[in-house]
Amino acid sequence: MTSVNDVSGQLAGPWSEHIAGLLGAALYRIRAEILATSEEQFPGLRVSHYRLLELIPPDGARITDLAEAAVMTKQGLGQHVDYLQRLGYVESGRLREDRRVRLVRRTAKGDEAAAFSRAAIARVEQRWSDQLGPARYTTLRETLQDLTT
Repeated sequence: MTSVNDVSGQLAGPWSEHIAGLLGAALYRIRAEILATSEEQFPGLRVSHYRLLELIPPDGARITDLAEAAVMTKQGLGQHVDYLQRLGYVESGRLREDRRVRLVRRTAKGDEAAAFSRAAIARVEQRWSDQLGPARYTTLRETLQDLTT
């Protein structure tokens, strides 16, 4: 029996025909690639956690800055950070100069998870380049960059 909630990114109809549906389907493929073997190596991580790990620069970032970059509330981002900290992917602490500021840094384990995510995305990009051909794929990337700047 099929669950009515199991849409698996494969619905047909108007949604699949317009740009939001097409971009959503492309994003679904990227997420599926990241999660395909994620649980074996990095238990408990979701795509949103990988995204947050990639947003953290090597020298760390303030919760406020990360929330802005992730388009999340500070409270929501703080909950993600707390979860990642419990699992050992990040560490955080208050700045001596300003105890109100919480600085977040990736741990070595967090660096490995971020690299895992980047490698999964690179695999999808390579498949798309192979499927479209290098010239069309380059045009796709440049077009998306133009639309998002």
